[in-house]
Amino acid sequence: MDDITNVHDVIQQFLTWKKHPVIVIRWATATGKTSLSLDIAEKFPVEIIGADSRQLFRGMDIGTDKISKTIRAKISHHQIDIINPDQHYTAGQRKFATEEIITDIHKRWKIPVIVWWTWLYIDTIYKNFSMPEISPDYALRKKMYDKEEKTPGILWKELYAVDPDEANKHHPNSTRYIVRALEIFHISGKTKTELFTAHPPKWPLLMLGLRREKDDTNRRINKRIHEMFDEWLVEEVQWLLDSWYSPELQSMQGIGYKEVVDYIQGTIDKDKCEELMKRNTHHLAKKQRTWFRRYIADAHANTNPSISFHVLRKDSP
Repeated sequence: MDDITNVHDVIQQFLTWKKHPVIVIRWATATGKTSLSLDIAEKFPVEIIGADSRQLFRGMDIGTDKISKTIRAKISHHQIDIINPDQHYTAGQRKFATEEIITDIHKRWKIPVIVWWTWLYIDTIYKNFSMPEISPDYALRKKMYDKEEKTPGILWKELYAVDPDEANKHHPNSTRYIVRALEIFHISGKTKTELFTAHPPKWPLLMLGLRREKDDTNRRINKRIHEMFDEWLVEEVQWLLDSWYSPELQSMQGIGYKEVVDYIQGTIDKDKCEELMKRNTHHLAKKQRTWFRRYIADAHANTNPSISFHVLRKDSP
Protein backbone atom coordinates (compact mmCIF):
# COMPACT_ATOMS: atom_id res chain seq x y z
CA MET A 1 0.00 0.00 0.00
CA ASP A 2 1.40 3.40 -0.95
CA ASP A 3 1.69 6.18 1.59
CA ILE A 4 -0.17 9.36 0.66
CA THR A 5 3.10 11.29 0.45
CA ASN A 6 4.09 9.22 -2.59
CA VAL A 7 1.10 10.26 -4.69
CA HIS A 8 3.00 12.90 -6.66
CA ASP A 9 5.64 10.35 -7.66
CA VAL A 10 2.92 7.90 -8.69
CA ILE A 11 1.25 10.53 -10.87
CA GLN A 12 4.50 11.72 -12.42
CA GLN A 13 5.48 8.20 -13.36
CA PHE A 14 2.06 7.56 -14.92
CA LEU A 15 2.19 10.80 -16.92
CA THR A 16 5.63 9.93 -18.25
CA TRP A 17 4.37 6.79 -19.93
CA LYS A 18 0.77 7.56 -20.85
CA LYS A 19 -0.69 9.89 -23.46
CA HIS A 20 -3.97 11.76 -22.71
CA PRO A 21 -4.29 10.32 -19.18
CA VAL A 22 -7.23 10.59 -16.80
CA ILE A 23 -6.83 10.45 -13.01
CA VAL A 24 -9.65 9.05 -10.88
CA ILE A 25 -9.77 9.55 -7.09
CA ARG A 26 -12.12 7.14 -5.36
CA TRP A 27 -13.17 5.69 -1.98
CA ALA A 28 -15.74 6.41 0.69
CA THR A 29 -17.18 9.73 1.79
CA ALA A 30 -15.12 11.82 4.25
CA THR A 31 -11.80 10.20 3.35
CA GLY A 32 -10.28 13.40 1.97
CA LYS A 33 -10.75 13.01 -1.79
CA THR A 34 -11.43 16.71 -2.35
CA SER A 35 -8.34 17.83 -0.42
CA LEU A 36 -6.24 15.32 -2.37
CA SER A 37 -7.56 16.66 -5.69
CA LEU A 38 -6.65 20.22 -4.63
CA ASP A 39 -3.21 19.05 -3.55
CA ILE A 40 -2.69 17.46 -6.98
CA ALA A 41 -3.86 20.71 -8.62
CA GLU A 42 -1.02 22.56 -6.88
CA LYS A 43 1.55 20.29 -8.51
CA PHE A 44 0.06 19.47 -11.90
CA PRO A 45 -1.99 21.30 -14.57
CA VAL A 46 -5.39 19.75 -13.92
CA GLU A 47 -9.11 20.43 -14.16
CA ILE A 48 -11.45 18.60 -11.81
CA ILE A 49 -14.61 16.71 -12.78
CA GLY A 50 -17.10 15.98 -10.01
CA ALA A 51 -18.75 12.55 -9.99
CA ASP A 52 -21.33 13.20 -7.29
CA SER A 53 -25.02 12.49 -7.72
CA ARG A 54 -26.14 15.66 -5.87
CA GLN A 55 -23.43 18.31 -6.26
CA LEU A 56 -24.77 18.91 -9.74
CA PHE A 57 -27.88 20.55 -8.19
CA ARG A 58 -27.88 24.32 -7.85
CA GLY A 59 -28.70 25.63 -4.38
CA MET A 60 -27.69 22.41 -2.62
CA ASP A 61 -24.30 23.44 -1.28
CA ILE A 62 -23.96 22.76 2.43
CA GLY A 63 -25.72 19.40 2.53
CA THR A 64 -23.57 18.11 -0.35
CA ASP A 65 -20.34 19.55 1.07
CA LYS A 66 -19.79 21.33 -2.22
CA ILE A 67 -16.41 22.87 -2.99
CA SER A 68 -16.48 26.64 -2.49
CA LYS A 69 -16.95 29.03 -5.39
CA THR A 70 -13.71 30.76 -4.34
CA ILE A 71 -11.73 27.58 -5.01
CA ARG A 72 -13.69 26.90 -8.20
CA ALA A 73 -12.70 30.35 -9.44
CA LYS A 74 -9.04 29.33 -9.10
CA ILE A 75 -9.26 25.70 -10.26
CA SER A 76 -11.72 24.69 -12.96
CA HIS A 77 -14.40 22.28 -11.74
CA HIS A 78 -16.96 20.57 -13.97
CA GLN A 79 -20.31 18.79 -13.37
CA ILE A 80 -21.19 21.03 -10.41
CA ASP A 81 -24.22 23.39 -10.32
CA ILE A 82 -25.53 22.37 -13.74
CA ILE A 83 -29.23 21.61 -13.08
CA ASN A 84 -31.99 22.65 -10.68
CA PRO A 85 -33.18 20.31 -7.89
CA ASP A 86 -36.35 19.41 -9.81
CA GLN A 87 -34.49 18.39 -12.98
CA HIS A 88 -33.12 14.96 -13.90
CA TYR A 89 -29.74 13.95 -15.27
CA THR A 90 -29.27 10.32 -16.28
CA ALA A 91 -26.08 8.31 -16.03
CA GLY A 92 -26.04 8.18 -19.83
CA GLN A 93 -26.22 11.96 -20.10
CA ARG A 94 -23.45 12.26 -17.58
CA LYS A 95 -21.22 9.75 -19.37
CA PHE A 96 -21.47 11.57 -22.69
CA ALA A 97 -20.98 14.98 -21.06
CA THR A 98 -17.96 13.74 -19.09
CA GLU A 99 -16.38 12.31 -22.22
CA GLU A 100 -16.75 15.68 -23.95
CA ILE A 101 -15.28 17.46 -20.93
CA ILE A 102 -12.29 15.09 -20.83
CA THR A 103 -11.64 15.69 -24.53
CA ASP A 104 -11.80 19.46 -24.06
CA ILE A 105 -9.45 19.36 -21.06
CA HIS A 106 -6.92 17.37 -23.08
CA LYS A 107 -7.14 19.96 -25.86
CA ARG A 108 -6.09 22.56 -23.28
CA TRP A 109 -3.07 20.36 -22.48
CA LYS A 110 -4.33 19.69 -18.98
CA ILE A 111 -5.11 16.54 -17.01
CA PRO A 112 -8.69 15.57 -16.10
CA VAL A 113 -9.09 14.51 -12.46
CA ILE A 114 -12.39 12.80 -11.69
CA VAL A 115 -13.29 12.92 -8.00
CA TRP A 116 -15.64 10.06 -7.16
CA TRP A 117 -18.63 10.05 -4.88
CA THR A 118 -21.03 7.89 -6.89
CA TRP A 119 -19.70 4.52 -8.10
CA LEU A 120 -22.00 4.35 -11.11
CA TYR A 121 -20.51 7.49 -12.66
CA ILE A 122 -16.98 6.15 -12.28
CA ASP A 123 -17.97 2.86 -13.90
CA THR A 124 -19.28 4.68 -16.96
CA ILE A 125 -15.68 5.81 -17.58
CA TYR A 126 -13.70 2.95 -16.02
CA LYS A 127 -15.77 0.18 -17.60
CA ASN A 128 -16.86 2.40 -20.52
CA PHE A 129 -20.38 1.05 -20.60
CA SER A 130 -22.40 1.33 -23.76
CA MET A 131 -25.36 3.32 -22.48
CA PRO A 132 -28.31 3.79 -24.83
CA GLU A 133 -30.22 6.90 -23.85
CA ILE A 134 -33.56 5.84 -22.40
CA SER A 135 -35.62 8.78 -21.19
CA PRO A 136 -37.36 8.42 -17.81
CA ASP A 137 -41.06 7.56 -17.69
CA TYR A 138 -42.31 9.37 -14.59
CA ALA A 139 -45.77 7.80 -14.63
CA LEU A 140 -44.21 4.35 -14.69
CA ARG A 141 -41.84 5.31 -11.90
CA LYS A 142 -44.70 6.51 -9.71
CA LYS A 143 -46.52 3.20 -10.15
CA MET A 144 -43.39 1.32 -9.12
CA TYR A 145 -42.71 3.52 -6.10
CA ASP A 146 -46.34 3.12 -5.01
CA LYS A 147 -46.07 -0.64 -5.39
CA GLU A 148 -42.86 -0.71 -3.35
CA GLU A 149 -44.42 1.40 -0.61
CA LYS A 150 -47.30 -1.07 -0.28
CA THR A 151 -45.07 -4.16 -0.44
CA PRO A 152 -41.44 -3.41 0.48
CA GLY A 153 -38.98 -5.55 -1.44
CA ILE A 154 -41.31 -6.47 -4.28
CA LEU A 155 -39.42 -4.45 -6.90
CA TRP A 156 -36.16 -6.24 -6.14
CA LYS A 157 -37.92 -9.56 -6.65
CA GLU A 158 -39.34 -8.33 -9.96
CA LEU A 159 -35.90 -7.21 -11.08
CA TYR A 160 -34.34 -10.51 -10.05
CA ALA A 161 -36.93 -12.36 -12.12
CA VAL A 162 -35.89 -10.57 -15.33
CA ASP A 163 -32.28 -9.50 -14.63
CA PRO A 164 -30.68 -11.42 -11.73
CA ASP A 165 -27.19 -10.07 -12.46
CA GLU A 166 -28.36 -6.49 -12.04
CA ALA A 167 -30.54 -7.32 -9.03
CA ASN A 168 -27.58 -8.86 -7.20
CA LYS A 169 -25.73 -5.54 -7.45
CA HIS A 170 -28.29 -3.81 -5.25
CA HIS A 171 -29.71 -4.08 -1.77
CA PRO A 172 -33.52 -4.49 -1.85
CA ASN A 173 -33.76 -1.05 -0.22
CA SER A 174 -31.88 0.62 -3.10
CA THR A 175 -35.22 1.52 -4.65
CA ARG A 176 -33.95 4.30 -6.90
CA TYR A 177 -31.53 2.04 -8.78
CA ILE A 178 -33.97 -0.87 -8.91
CA VAL A 179 -36.70 1.37 -10.35
CA ARG A 180 -34.33 2.63 -13.04
CA ALA A 181 -33.31 -0.92 -14.01
CA LEU A 182 -36.96 -2.00 -14.26
CA GLU A 183 -37.82 1.15 -16.19
CA ILE A 184 -35.11 0.34 -18.74
CA PHE A 185 -36.50 -3.17 -19.12
CA HIS A 186 -40.13 -2.07 -19.53
CA ILE A 187 -39.31 0.66 -22.05
CA SER A 188 -36.69 -1.12 -24.16
CA GLY A 189 -37.71 -4.75 -23.75
CA LYS A 190 -34.11 -5.55 -22.82
CA THR A 191 -32.43 -5.83 -19.45
CA LYS A 192 -29.84 -3.39 -18.19
CA THR A 193 -27.31 -6.24 -18.21
CA GLU A 194 -27.98 -6.79 -21.93
CA LEU A 195 -27.78 -3.11 -22.83
CA PHE A 196 -25.00 -1.87 -20.56
CA THR A 197 -21.99 -3.79 -21.84
CA ALA A 198 -18.45 -2.94 -20.76
CA HIS A 199 -15.64 -1.92 -23.14
CA PRO A 200 -11.99 -0.94 -22.66
CA PRO A 201 -11.64 2.65 -21.37
CA LYS A 202 -11.12 5.40 -23.94
CA TRP A 203 -8.14 6.87 -22.08
CA PRO A 204 -5.34 5.58 -19.83
CA LEU A 205 -6.67 5.65 -16.25
CA LEU A 206 -4.78 6.14 -13.02
CA MET A 207 -7.17 4.90 -10.33
CA LEU A 208 -6.20 6.33 -6.94
CA GLY A 209 -7.98 4.81 -3.94
CA LEU A 210 -7.88 7.01 -0.85
CA ARG A 211 -8.32 4.87 2.23
CA ARG A 212 -8.81 5.62 5.92
CA GLU A 213 -9.51 3.42 8.90
CA LYS A 214 -13.24 2.97 9.57
CA ASP A 215 -13.13 4.71 12.96
CA ASP A 216 -11.22 7.64 11.51
CA THR A 217 -13.73 7.97 8.67
CA ASN A 218 -16.68 7.88 11.07
CA ARG A 219 -15.06 10.51 13.29
CA ARG A 220 -14.62 12.79 10.28
CA ILE A 221 -18.23 12.16 9.20
CA ASN A 222 -19.52 13.17 12.65
CA LYS A 223 -17.39 16.31 12.66
CA ARG A 224 -18.51 17.30 9.16
CA ILE A 225 -22.20 16.86 9.95
CA HIS A 226 -21.91 18.90 13.14
CA GLU A 227 -20.23 21.67 11.16
CA MET A 228 -23.02 21.62 8.54
CA PHE A 229 -25.50 22.85 11.14
CA ASP A 230 -23.14 25.68 12.08
CA GLU A 231 -22.92 26.53 8.37
CA TRP A 232 -26.70 27.06 8.04
CA LEU A 233 -27.78 23.69 6.67
CA VAL A 234 -31.27 24.12 8.14
CA GLU A 235 -31.60 27.51 6.47
CA GLU A 236 -30.47 26.04 3.14
CA VAL A 237 -33.15 23.35 3.27
CA GLN A 238 -35.77 25.88 4.35
CA TRP A 239 -34.83 28.05 1.34
CA LEU A 240 -35.30 25.05 -0.98
CA LEU A 241 -38.74 24.37 0.50
CA ASP A 242 -39.66 28.06 0.25
CA SER A 243 -38.60 27.90 -3.41
CA TRP A 244 -41.30 25.29 -3.98
CA TYR A 245 -38.95 22.32 -4.28
CA SER A 246 -40.96 19.37 -3.03
CA PRO A 247 -39.54 17.14 -0.27
CA GLU A 248 -40.54 14.22 -2.51
CA LEU A 249 -38.02 15.16 -5.20
CA GLN A 250 -35.18 12.69 -5.72
CA SER A 251 -32.70 15.47 -4.99
CA MET A 252 -34.35 16.14 -1.63
CA GLN A 253 -34.20 12.48 -0.59
CA GLY A 254 -30.44 12.56 -0.13
CA ILE A 255 -28.77 12.36 3.26
CA GLY A 256 -28.80 15.74 4.99
CA TYR A 257 -31.94 16.91 3.23
CA LYS A 258 -34.59 14.33 4.07
CA GLU A 259 -33.60 14.41 7.76
CA VAL A 260 -33.61 18.21 7.93
CA VAL A 261 -37.00 18.32 6.19
CA ASP A 262 -38.35 16.09 8.96
CA TYR A 263 -36.84 18.45 11.54
CA ILE A 264 -38.34 21.52 9.87
CA GLN A 265 -41.74 19.83 9.69
CA GLY A 266 -41.55 18.98 13.40
CA THR A 267 -41.38 15.19 13.02
CA ILE A 268 -38.03 14.98 14.87
CA ASP A 269 -35.96 17.33 17.01
CA LYS A 270 -32.55 18.72 16.07
CA ASP A 271 -30.56 16.16 18.08
CA LYS A 272 -32.42 13.29 16.40
CA CYS A 273 -31.92 14.92 13.02
CA GLU A 274 -28.15 15.08 13.52
CA GLU A 275 -28.09 11.54 14.89
CA LEU A 276 -29.92 10.19 11.82
CA MET A 277 -27.63 12.07 9.44
CA LYS A 278 -24.58 10.53 11.11
CA ARG A 279 -26.08 7.04 11.14
CA ASN A 280 -27.18 7.19 7.50
CA THR A 281 -23.82 8.57 6.37
CA HIS A 282 -21.98 5.82 8.26
CA HIS A 283 -24.13 3.27 6.41
CA LEU A 284 -23.36 4.97 3.10
CA ALA A 285 -19.63 4.91 3.82
CA LYS A 286 -19.85 1.20 4.62
CA LYS A 287 -21.59 0.54 1.31
CA GLN A 288 -18.97 2.59 -0.53
CA ARG A 289 -16.12 0.69 1.12
CA THR A 290 -17.74 -2.57 0.00
CA TRP A 291 -17.98 -1.34 -3.58
CA PHE A 292 -14.35 -0.28 -3.69
CA ARG A 293 -13.08 -3.53 -2.30
CA ARG A 294 -14.40 -4.88 -5.59
CA TYR A 295 -12.21 -2.38 -7.40
CA ILE A 296 -9.21 -3.63 -5.44
CA ALA A 297 -10.04 -7.21 -6.39
CA ASP A 298 -10.43 -6.10 -9.99
CA ALA A 299 -7.05 -4.38 -9.84
CA HIS A 300 -5.35 -7.70 -9.06
CA ALA A 301 -7.14 -9.41 -11.94
CA ASN A 302 -6.85 -6.56 -14.46
CA THR A 303 -4.19 -7.00 -17.14
CA ASN A 304 -5.06 -3.87 -19.12
CA PRO A 305 -1.77 -1.92 -19.38
CA SER A 306 -3.63 1.38 -19.74
CA ILE A 307 -5.10 1.12 -16.22
CA SER A 308 -3.00 1.60 -13.11
CA PHE A 309 -4.38 1.09 -9.58
CA HIS A 310 -2.88 2.57 -6.42
CA VAL A 311 -4.42 2.56 -2.95
CA LEU A 312 -3.17 5.40 -0.76
CA ARG A 313 -3.56 5.58 3.00
CA LYS A 314 -4.65 8.84 4.60
CA ASP A 315 -4.45 9.28 8.35
CA SER A 316 -5.76 12.06 10.59
CA PRO A 317 -6.23 14.95 10.45
